[in-house]
Amino acid sequence: MTELKTDKALLAALKQSATRSPPTEQVERQCLSFVMGALPMGSDMTREDVREVLNRQKGAARG
Repeated sequence: MTELKTDKALLAALKQSATRSPPTEQVERQCLSFVMGALPMGSDMTREDVREVLNRQKGAARG
């Protein structure tokens, strides 16, 4: 059986990236994508509709 070895530079990069938070814009895009994917097939909500709802919720969460 062969022994797999991972490049040390790759491991270092993975460790470094694991300690960082993703940029806010990336999190917002992922959230929008998740919600769009969770909508029923016949939904008439557009990406902009969902974006507006998410922005309102974000504003309400800030108080």
